[in-house]
Amino acid sequence: MDDPKTQLSQLLQKQCGRALNKDDVVYLVSRYNQGSQYQAVVRLDCLDSREYAGEVCTDQKGAERSAAEQAVKSLEDALEALQKRKAGPDDRSAKRLKDDNGLDNPAVTPKTQLNSFVMKIVKRYLQKGETVYDCNKVGQQYQATVRLTALPGDWGEREWAGHLCSTKQKAEQSAAEEAYKDIQEDPE
Repeated sequence: MDDPKTQLSQLLQKQCGRALNKDDVVYLVSRYNQGSQYQAVVRLDCLDSREYAGEVCTDQKGAERSAAEQAVKSLEDALEALQKRKAGPDDRSAKRLKDDNGLDNPAVTPKTQLNSFVMKIVKRYLQKGETVYDCNKVGQQYQATVRLTALPGDWGEREWAGHLCSTKQKAEQSAAEEAYKDIQEDPE
């Protein structure tokens, strides 16, 4: 069996009807925990810049393979749903196709969305320490803040606070979601 990155390339060539060039598939890798963990997002510029996030892995190649695997799963399901729809559409296959087009991809978390969005703004990979999460215990719950020093101007000095959550991980996701919403709403 081919590795996920090869499978993704073959699937995209079939779907696009042409050979891929180097700009059609872009892997954006973020490092966490002092460089001991990696998470990749694969952006498919040949398919309307769809993005798929992989699992957190211990090495960069594994993170890229994981992101490719998520993209392959989603695209294969979308193709299958599309074929069923052509044969005889029903409400379930149309809904499934919508979900498989990345709109409700469960691998895309608020933290991965925020990182990808910030990388698009600054037009480069983020460096260690440019996304800082600080989590504090408040009673029996946790609240996190996030600072994005890579952002230009006043944005790089702001901190966003999330809601109170039952775990540190959920608190960090909440802070990332608040930052993402706020930055997205800015007209600039």
